[in-house]
Amino acid sequence: MIIDMHAHFEPRMLPAAAALTKMDAAGVDKVVLIPAMNEPIPETPEALLAFIRQLLRHRATRPLAERIHRATMTPHGDVKIRGRTIPIYPLPNNDRVAEVMAAHPGRFLGWIFLNPRADPDVLGTFERFAAMPGFVGVKLHPHWHDYHTALLDPILRACEARRMPALIHLGFGRRGDFRAMATRYPKLPIIAAHAGFPFFGDLWHYRRAHPNLYVDLSSPYLDEALARAAVAAMGPERCLYGTDAPYGFPDAHHTYDYGEIRGWIERLPVGTREREGIFGARFEELLDARRGL
Repeated sequence: MIIDMHAHFEPRMLPAAAALTKMDAAGVDKVVLIPAMNEPIPETPEALLAFIRQLLRHRATRPLAERIHRATMTPHGDVKIRGRTIPIYPLPNNDRVAEVMAAHPGRFLGWIFLNPRADPDVLGTFERFAAMPGFVGVKLHPHWHDYHTALLDPILRACEARRMPALIHLGFGRRGDFRAMATRYPKLPIIAAHAGFPFFGDLWHYRRAHPNLYVDLSSPYLDEALARAAVAAMGPERCLYGTDAPYGFPDAHHTYDYGEIRGWIERLPVGTREREGIFGARFEELLDARRGL
């Protein structure tokens, strides 16, 4: 079973039918979808991505990466890329993911996207979607939604009670206090998106202290070398296969290439059982914990 546990439902870039065709061709059994949080983003040059990766690998240069990030944000919280302003949605539409799950049962699952800064009834939103079949956990994005992770306490408490994992795109500084979250909610699987972006090695260092901390291997925020480093540091049992589709890794037709990150996993120097765990078996175990309620 291969499960892409980190992808986005963005039909303007990859409609559900096209996604299913690509999934079938790549042997991907299921995808866990996140509702779109922004207008479609143009392709980012690989040279710029490589530069940002290099900055984030070292604590001394991470502040420069943060300054670059801040320079790309408007006062209203949107993103400026290549002279364009890309609107960021304060409240991503979870109903869109519910609709595609209902239309294609068995192929798509969903993350409930929450923003405690913008939703005055965020726990009500959580409970409404958590009751729907197919939603398996919560997606949080303090990096672009720009809030301190201390605001997440009520949400994380609710996730822990329901045994629903939390997938978090961490931000710089207090927008990414993974240690506090992992400590306060030790029974909650906390999945740091994109191998722990923007901390990478600093997050991997706390693997033993926080056994509830996982990373996914998604996105052009990473390259194959960085994904390998994450697996070596965290251990394959704490790494999960994701793609961030449809962003990054365009194919010859300028749509998403499902083979890129899958190739990274297939080439890892790990055993068959460990590779199967990364591809989906470990994520299924995390979901089985909820089914046991």
